[in-house]
Amino acid sequence: MGVVVVREPAGETRLMTTAPDSAGAPAERRDVLSRIIGVVLTVLFGAPFVLLAWMALSSRFGWTNGDPHGYGMIFGTFLALVTGILVAIAVPLVFPRARRGAAYLWSMLGYLAVAAGLIVALVTA
Repeated sequence: MGVVVVREPAGETRLMTTAPDSAGAPAERRDVLSRIIGVVLTVLFGAPFVLLAWMALSSRFGWTNGDPHGYGMIFGTFLALVTGILVAIAVPLVFPRARRGAAYLWSMLGYLAVAAGLIVALVTA
């Protein structure tokens, strides 16, 4: 923040402060933009992931025989694994840049747990 000295006609001097330097503004805007993109991608990939995982698991553990040949379980599991990795990559973008490393770690661990559950449900059917 800078200080500007202004001399008025009557000989009085007063101090005026200038606007703060906006050197960090572009970096801050990029961080906000990447977080917004992260939210959009998480929703874009997350909705199909939830639907596909639900389709695979309801085909495996459901009470009705709506999927007698198991195609819903097979393709639902495969496509849920593909969209799940996209969600695991997109979710950490929602967090601030300083916390993304830990977010990627927990996101991938969560993905591995869900992927293992989906694969176990598929193999044990």
